[in-house]
Amino acid sequence: MRKNIMKKITAVLCAACICTSVAPVNAFAEEEWNEEVEITAHRGNKAKAPENTMPAFEAAVASGADWIELDVSETKDGVLVVFHDEDLQRITRNTSKVWEITYEDLRKLDAGSYFAPGYLNTPIPSLVEVLDYCKDRIKLNIEIKYNEHFSGDFYIKLVSMLQQREMTSQCMITSFDYNSILTVKLLDPSLETGWITSRPVEQPELYVYADNFVLSIELIEPDIVNRIHALGKEVIAWTINDQYSVEKCRKARADNLITDRPDDIMRPKTYIRR
Repeated sequence: MRKNIMKKITAVLCAACICTSVAPVNAFAEEEWNEEVEITAHRGNKAKAPENTMPAFEAAVASGADWIELDVSETKDGVLVVFHDEDLQRITRNTSKVWEITYEDLRKLDAGSYFAPGYLNTPIPSLVEVLDYCKDRIKLNIEIKYNEHFSGDFYIKLVSMLQQREMTSQCMITSFDYNSILTVKLLDPSLETGWITSRPVEQPELYVYADNFVLSIELIEPDIVNRIHALGKEVIAWTINDQYSVEKCRKARADNLITDRPDDIMRPKTYIRR
């Protein structure tokens, strides 16, 4: 997955602040990082708009991020939709599960006002809607939110959508469920995959169907990153929102940073402690 897209996470030189009323500031990274590191907007640019909605994806494109990470699930009537949780309550206050509601009824739910009043009645998008918007604009890290309620043709529908739109080279399929990425690989070996984990990876060479490893920040250390690189695979780190995490990824030479705050990570700006 290593591309020739250079993203410099540049430190802002520490300047003396002659104003006691201003809070202390730090750069995200303490020194220049001249590696080929890519930036992924987590559930879109969720710092600027409601997660996993079209406004968040539009904001991610505007930020200049290389990738959008999004979550795909399936409604009662078999429509693939972009939503993170199994149940709808946190975002929409509806108590149903995603698989218990039809797409028509899902579209009526308000997935935006929890974030800000101005996003009232922002709908949950279908995967088709997101693919059609993102094609040739930004690459997609599509996380499969596996559950036992998937229809028998879930994976066929997912892979077919990418093939029909000629987007297989613009997308990566990831999941905590290794069998899901194995299935995707069997359906289309050209599709890039990533196995997500927050548990130590003792033997990365065993995960042959994973083209990349999507590791929580706690796992990002030079040793495991080097072992994965030796296999010709890449390391994607999540979730990177602060100076400590960026510096840890820099030292370990992670390849891709998933962040809730792509604007802050992408730009040589200061990070204000709260």
